[in-house]
Amino acid sequence: MKTKIVILTPVYNDWNNLGKLLKKINKVFEVSINNTFDLVIVNDCSKEDYNHKKYKLKMINKIILINLEKNVGSQRAIAIGLKYLKKNYKKNFKTIIIDSDGQDNPKIIGKILSLNEKNPKCSIAINRGQRREPIWFKLFYEAYCILVKLFCFKKIRFGNYSLVDISDLKKITEKNELWSAFPPTLSKNSNRLLHLSADREKRYGGDSKMNFYGLVYHALRVFSALKLNVLFSSFFYIFLSLIIFYENNKILLIIISLFLIVFNLSIFLVSLNNKRDFQKNFRKIKVLVI
Repeated sequence: MKTKIVILTPVYNDWNNLGKLLKKINKVFEVSINNTFDLVIVNDCSKEDYNHKKYKLKMINKIILINLEKNVGSQRAIAIGLKYLKKNYKKNFKTIIIDSDGQDNPKIIGKILSLNEKNPKCSIAINRGQRREPIWFKLFYEAYCILVKLFCFKKIRFGNYSLVDISDLKKITEKNELWSAFPPTLSKNSNRLLHLSADREKRYGGDSKMNFYGLVYHALRVFSALKLNVLFSSFFYIFLSLIIFYENNKILLIIISLFLIVFNLSIFLVSLNNKRDFQKNFRKIKVLVI
């Protein structure tokens, strides 16, 4: 008996792009995988009109549309979608998370599933290779990756695109930090996380909704999911600064210490209401099965 496959995607005003993506996924499943899949769409309080019936393609068993009452962002929409799967899918299944804008290449789904067949108890994260974003975005992303390494002692170069094993899904949906950000929560809690690399594609259409402020806030949410790592590393860097600068440069020592204190306070404020917000938003979802 074939294992059930579930495709989970968050959508915010990207319905045309979603239609193009699903046609590509449908073709991959029809030609390469010879299996059907369930589609779970988390509608992140979109303002654009859409017709969900046109997404019912040949290889889709059923469509589950989860409508949110307010816009919470893709990370939290994914968290709600995963929690829904844990609650409503009782048997063994694989979950593939993919963004709806076309930047995650669906052609490698066959490669993802093939790697999972060889390692059936593993989750798989898709590391981002060559990116097609503006230069300022690439520079910020590299700086963010360096900071994650310095403060969290982890290498996180993947986004939402991933296959989540059912055991990891059950584990991460119990973690409050999932409400902050999916990638660090998976990285932190999965003991069997494999990696594939794939270049980021261009959006099928429209402009990215991410701006500089959104990127900074997203980075803070990633750090908040790993806040204890950040706290311990900050103590270490303050102690190291004391040794190096106490005698010769007290002003620099004060600046470093203040920065690290403000950095940690910002992270803890971001994560403060995660558990309450997660439960409150999950209770308000409206589900339509097609």
